[in-house]
Amino acid sequence: MNTVPNHGFIEVHPIHHHQHQPHCKQQCFVFTEIADIVELPPPEITKIASEKMQNGGLTSYTKDPCGGSSGGLDSPTDSQASKSRCRRILIVLGIMVLCIAMAAGIPLALQLRQSSLLEARLAFIRRLLTEAPLIESSWSPVRDMNYSSSMQEMRQKYVGAVLWPIVVPCASQYLDAVQLALEGIDEAKRITAGTDAMHIVESADEMEQTHIRGEVAVLMGIGGGHALGTSLAVLRSMHLLGARFVSITSLDCTTPWAASTRNVDYLFEGNATISVNDFGKIMLFEMNRIGMLIEISHLSEAAMIATLRAAKAPVLLINSAPQSFCNSTNVAPIPDHVLSLLPENGGVIMLNLERCGDRLLNVREAIKAINYVRKVAGVDHIGLSGAPKSYAFLLAELARDRVWGNAAIKKLIGGNVVRILREAETLKNRLPLYEEWIPHELIESNSYCRYPES
Repeated sequence: MNTVPNHGFIEVHPIHHHQHQPHCKQQCFVFTEIADIVELPPPEITKIASEKMQNGGLTSYTKDPCGGSSGGLDSPTDSQASKSRCRRILIVLGIMVLCIAMAAGIPLALQLRQSSLLEARLAFIRRLLTEAPLIESSWSPVRDMNYSSSMQEMRQKYVGAVLWPIVVPCASQYLDAVQLALEGIDEAKRITAGTDAMHIVESADEMEQTHIRGEVAVLMGIGGGHALGTSLAVLRSMHLLGARFVSITSLDCTTPWAASTRNVDYLFEGNATISVNDFGKIMLFEMNRIGMLIEISHLSEAAMIATLRAAKAPVLLINSAPQSFCNSTNVAPIPDHVLSLLPENGGVIMLNLERCGDRLLNVREAIKAINYVRKVAGVDHIGLSGAPKSYAFLLAELARDRVWGNAAIKKLIGGNVVRILREAETLKNRLPLYEEWIPHELIESNSYCRYPES
């Protein structure tokens, strides 16, 4: 082989292989730049490249955009490494594009997901409210009320049952309070008889059956012990007329046998009680005997505690709120100490979470109050008596917490009230009949409208 270096090229003269192929001549011409001589590949690669050349053609050499090289001089190992680098670059670019898209789209996606989850929870709550009645406490009509619109509002709120206390003015005590209570019962019966949307019920079973029919169940009661005229006979008569609960006192209306929340009578009357006296306990026992619920939300704290300990059946607190949460006149503020005694008695507090005084509550505050009472008294002792916005929305937001599952929410909306109503019915006629009269000295200062007994 002879080389001619002064022209800048290497010339390879024909080589004849007579010993192997006597009848064929094989010529191979390779031209390359001197600058690339230093980077000549190993002999094996040169051999492979030379085999790919046809008729003395030139093989081009280009750089791969992914960092490797392409062309006839690349080995399989270099080609694979080049492809691998290219894939890595594409993956990194893809991840960068994805991150940018996620940064722009995640807030919207989360918003859509939250909206979707809220709709799912609302659907769950609506289905649950068709299975069990939502019981609202302390409902009473106002004069000239449009009952059709009132019923429509109840259906929109998914209310399945209401507690209707017959309200009698406190000033009528010792006067015509009993008569006013009788007239209130008559009015309630006439109102419900004039519509197919409401039905007065007298038991837990009737309440559930009325809800299944799509009507609003009405549990009627007496809105203050002063409407009983300090008489066990009047109490029994009210029960026969359909009353199924009695509020022992109304707000600021102490009776001769039980003290209200703001008891001022003891300042003027030396015989006024600051709790529940002996005759008051007899009234409680008779309510238990005939199957009436005892409602204690407007009692003094001492009277609440005495009633919780004396009652043989679970008690009820309507239109209430924890005192530490709301201490206002539009709801009955219940001290934590009283709430802690509910598990022992089995009673239920029905929370009014719509407003505190003149201030409307929001859903977060309402949920905070519900969870607070659950922590103090337990899930078996909570009910509802008002909600911000709507019951369905409140319950849907409450259901975000996993501790509020199907069973717990059913207890909250009315299951606990149905339970204590059944317990009161179970105790019916299992206690002795009481025939006592209130001691005359307890009412002598106000006995001007009573016929003197012989």
